[in-house]
Amino acid sequence: MNVSQTVKCRLARILTIFCFAVFLLSESGAACTTFCLKDDDNLVFGRNYDWHLDLGLVVVNKKNVAKRALLIDPQDTPARWISKYGSVTFNQYGRELPCGGMNEAGLVLETMWLAGTAYPIKDERPAVMAWVQYQLDTCATIEDVIASDKKIRVTALTPMPLHFLGCDREGNVATFEFLNGKMVCHRGDSLPVTALANDTYDKSLEHLKKHAEFGGTKKLPYGSWGSLDRFVCAADRVKKYSSSPGGSIVEYAFDTLKSVGQGDSTKWLIVYDPRNMKIHYQTCTCKKTRTIDLSGCDFESQTPVQVISINTAHTGLLNPYFSHYDTDLNRWLVYYSMKHTPMLGSIPDARYELLIQYPDAPTVQYLNNWEMAGPYTQEGKKCRELFDIAFDPERPDSEVQWRPLPMNPFAENPVYLDLQKMLKDGAQMAGYLRAPIESDRQTPARLEIFSDDGMKVWLNGELIHTNNVLRGISLKPDAIEVTLKKGTNVLMLKVTQDTGSWGAIVRLVDR
Repeated sequence: MNVSQTVKCRLARILTIFCFAVFLLSESGAACTTFCLKDDDNLVFGRNYDWHLDLGLVVVNKKNVAKRALLIDPQDTPARWISKYGSVTFNQYGRELPCGGMNEAGLVLETMWLAGTAYPIKDERPAVMAWVQYQLDTCATIEDVIASDKKIRVTALTPMPLHFLGCDREGNVATFEFLNGKMVCHRGDSLPVTALANDTYDKSLEHLKKHAEFGGTKKLPYGSWGSLDRFVCAADRVKKYSSSPGGSIVEYAFDTLKSVGQGDSTKWLIVYDPRNMKIHYQTCTCKKTRTIDLSGCDFESQTPVQVISINTAHTGLLNPYFSHYDTDLNRWLVYYSMKHTPMLGSIPDARYELLIQYPDAPTVQYLNNWEMAGPYTQEGKKCRELFDIAFDPERPDSEVQWRPLPMNPFAENPVYLDLQKMLKDGAQMAGYLRAPIESDRQTPARLEIFSDDGMKVWLNGELIHTNNVLRGISLKPDAIEVTLKKGTNVLMLKVTQDTGSWGAIVRLVDR
C-alpha cells in the first residue's frame, strides 16, 4: 500500500488561497485551547476546536505505509518516510491533513493558531507541511518529536501559522513553536503550566503572573474569550486538579473545556486518554460523549483505511461503526469545507479534485536538480541528423562541462527546462540534461517527459527511450515505465533543437 501526494501548481494555488482565507477567519476570532491533566494514576489531554465549521472525519491511519510529503514549492525537497505507528486523527480539510490526533504509542499532538509563526528557511533537511501527521506516523515520545527537528523541517511555505501542544503516554508534555525560523520547545522546568492557547507560551506565562493564585492580584477572567485569558483559566483548572485530584479525570477535563469554550464557535471538545488508549469527544451538535478505543482499531496496512463522520448519530463506543474510506468521503469533506470557507467558494469545482484524490493519486514529482551541457552542432547537419550523432555526454570516457540549469514555470507545470534561454539562441542543435533521482528502495515508476523537439533518454547509462520528432511542448508527455534502483539513479536526456523554442519538462510518477 502506498499513500502518496500530488504536487502541481494548481494545488499550490488552491492551498495559497486557502491559507489566506483561514488567516482572515482566524483574525476574526476563531481559536483553540489545549491542556494536560495528570496525577499519579491518570493522564488526559483536553482540546477545544473553535472554528466556524463543525463537520469532519475521524480517520484511522495505517502503519507501515510509505509516504511522501505534500509541499507547495515544487523545488523544495519533500520528506519521505514509512509510518511506524497507526493513529486516529480528526480531519476537516481532507485526509492526511489532521487538526490533531493520537497514535498507538500514546503520543498526542494538537494544533492551534499562532500569529507571528516563522517556519525554518530552506536548508539541507527535507520538508513537510502536515507536521502533525508526520509526527504521529514516526514518533512514540515527546523526545522523539524534539529529535525529529534534526531530520525534517516544516516548509516555510506552510499556509497556516501554527503551534502545538503534545504529550506522551509517560506524561511528558511539551509545547512546539516555530519562532524566527527555529523550533522553540518548552518542557520540564520550562513548562510550569501544561496548557496552551493562541499566544506564545512565554507571553502567556507573563500574563498568567498578573492574576490571583499565580502571583498577581487580577481576578481570574472566566467568561473572557481572549487567548491570554483562556490560558489563565485553563491554568487555574489544571492547578486545581493537581492540588485536589479525585473523581473522573475525563469528566473534569470536559468541564475544563466548557469553562474555556467560546459559545457556538466551539465545535469539538476532545479528551485524549493515552494510558488507556481511548479518545472521548463531544460536539456542538451532540453533547453526549463518543469514545474510540485505539486498542480495538485495525492499524494494519493490508486492510482498508477506516473512517467515521465526527457528527455520527452513534454515541458511546464508535469502533463498531467505522466504515471503509473511499474517495467520495474525501470529496464530501473537501467540498463541504471549501464551499463553506470564505474566499474558497469561487475556486472551480474541477480543481477540487486535486485535493480530493490526495493521497490516493500517484505522486507526481517534478525533477528539479538539473545540469546541462552543450549546445552541440555539426556543420551541415539538421536536428533530425544530430539526433543519432553521439556527442561527448554519450561517450563514457569524455570530459563534459556540466553547468547548473535554472528552472521556470511553463503553463501549469512548475518546472520547465529552458534550453533556448540558457544555452544559446539558435537552430539545428542538440543539448543534454542530467539529474539524480533518489530512491529509498527498488521501485517501479513512470517517467513523463515533454520535449521540444526530439529526445533520447538514458537511465543509469542505459538507453530507455527515443523519439526523433519536430514538435513543441504538447499536452501529452512521452510515458516511460522504469524501475528505480535503491540509492542514486542518474537520468540523462538529449534534446534536439530545430527552430524557435527549445526545452523539456520531466516528472516522475510513483506507481
